[in-house]
Amino acid sequence: MPEEAGAPTGAEIAERTLESARQKLAALDGMPVAEHPKVFDELHRELSAVLGGLEGH
Repeated sequence: MPEEAGAPTGAEIAERTLESARQKLAALDGMPVAEHPKVFDELHRELSAVLGGLEGH
């Protein structure tokens, strides 16, 4: 299925998602360890959603 004009490509979506993940992981250094699982769970949900969406690309 062709991409709509102006719609982000799978690679663009993946890059944005990875950059967001990198920022969240970098922020872990300043967080209490007890808050880390919350960040990991959020990242897992985001990455799973993006990977599921990229399957059709």
